[in-house]
Amino acid sequence: MGHTHRSGRINRSTFAIFIAAIAALTLTLAGCGSNTAKSSGDPNTLTVAISSAVSTLSVNQEAGSANYQLAALYQEGLTGVDGTGKVIPALATSWKSSDNKSWVFTLRKNVKLHDGSTLTADDIVYAINVARDSKKSPGLSVYWPDYVQSAEKTGDNQITITLSSPHSDFPIQVSNVAGLFVTSKKFFDSAGSNYGSSKKLIVGTGPYKVTEFDPSSHVTLTKFKDYWGKNNGPQTVRIDFVTEDSTRQLAFTSGKVDVSFNVPVTSVAQWKTNGGSTTAYSDRSYYGLTFDPNVAPFNDIHVRKAVSYAVDKKSIVSGILKGYGEVATGIDSPEQLAGWTGNDASKASKQTAKLPAISYDLKKAKSELKQSSKPNGFTATLTYPTGYAQVGKASLAIAQNLKSLGITLNVKEIPLEQWLSEIGNGKQGVGWMIYNPTTPQPNEITSWLLAAGGSGTNPANWNNAEVAAETEKVGTLDQESDKLALVLKSTTTALDEDIYSPIYWGKSVVATAKGVKLAKIGTYWLGTNWAADFSKNA
Repeated sequence: MGHTHRSGRINRSTFAIFIAAIAALTLTLAGCGSNTAKSSGDPNTLTVAISSAVSTLSVNQEAGSANYQLAALYQEGLTGVDGTGKVIPALATSWKSSDNKSWVFTLRKNVKLHDGSTLTADDIVYAINVARDSKKSPGLSVYWPDYVQSAEKTGDNQITITLSSPHSDFPIQVSNVAGLFVTSKKFFDSAGSNYGSSKKLIVGTGPYKVTEFDPSSHVTLTKFKDYWGKNNGPQTVRIDFVTEDSTRQLAFTSGKVDVSFNVPVTSVAQWKTNGGSTTAYSDRSYYGLTFDPNVAPFNDIHVRKAVSYAVDKKSIVSGILKGYGEVATGIDSPEQLAGWTGNDASKASKQTAKLPAISYDLKKAKSELKQSSKPNGFTATLTYPTGYAQVGKASLAIAQNLKSLGITLNVKEIPLEQWLSEIGNGKQGVGWMIYNPTTPQPNEITSWLLAAGGSGTNPANWNNAEVAAETEKVGTLDQESDKLALVLKSTTTALDEDIYSPIYWGKSVVATAKGVKLAKIGTYWLGTNWAADFSKNA
């Protein structure tokens, strides 16, 4: 999972937190959370298995994808998003700004918290300041933009947030998919270090109330009867933490769970037994190679292009991913960029299709290598993190093609922590970039990858003053078409220089048991009240 972040980009110091969010969604760690409850035949109870355990219910403390998925059911921000990524009212009914610097939010009246108290403007201001505090919110504060100057109550049902520079898309920053999870000041202070723990649980304003939490196995939620909005979901939702793929599959096929997230795309067919079905959707994830132009021999553009031409993207998508992915022609996926095309991914796709991403061509690969400083080949290492089997298989496929050029690519699986420490460390010339964005911010990924300020500013340590300035400028533009044009221009430069070699945009798969219906699903679905989209036959 990725995120929006300070100054619209992320740096190496916050990357460990950022990438852990990806891992929380997709990484499988054996031996944890295998204690699942028997699924109830009660149509009012839904049992869901996910691939990661959470140590806390507080996203402020732990900002992993699983934490966001859970919090979407019990905590809210000033704004929210719908399944298409459109920003919608939540705790604020409306917002306005005359200069895109001073934002006034009108608050929803008489909102009840799960402890029965009434939400106040002071609570929301406090929640914003807590989210920005690195000591109180170590998992969340790094994602808050540093252009936020202050948040203050300016009326009984009004707060004003002041920015240091104009940002027309600021309302998304105060959503529950970006970085604001409101509770009461009283509860936060009284819970102290136990906020979000099994001892104190958590209090929010969302459609579901947390009633039970065991970090080693599950969390249970029940419908909040005083919720301000509508909730047509089941009365009870139990979410089991089953991090090993095979254990989760067994729990699903044996009827212990009604729904399973994180179905491995390499083994979807195995989940369709006993009347089960699967649904795939674009999760906007980006998988590609990153070249550090400061590390030999990848400081030679002909070497970089030789490797890129040797990547058979179509075969990786069709063979290794079994079609559960799309060949990437750029960095930000069309579904991600759709926020700047009226939520029309097809329009964005037409734009990304024009980008100069390199396509598979072994003849061109050989030609580029002959023009390089290493015409007879060389040896390099490509690592990938444990838990990403499909990335490992793709790495081996790339290595096989490079072998025909005289290039030896040693593929090595390493622990996540080690892989994290090597990203952008200036020592490896080629590496994987895996990014799963969570927000509708169209340039969430490229706001970091194209922050071309040199060492430490982007995973390639790429230095291009013009691109760096363009990336910094995007957030200050008013017109969405201008933002899209500028990001595509910067992306074109990165692809022309072959700093990044996009391979595929990923998909996620959800399995539902016989008798369980999934009404709708979309790319931003897990940031909504997703439990309400499931129903069980009586």
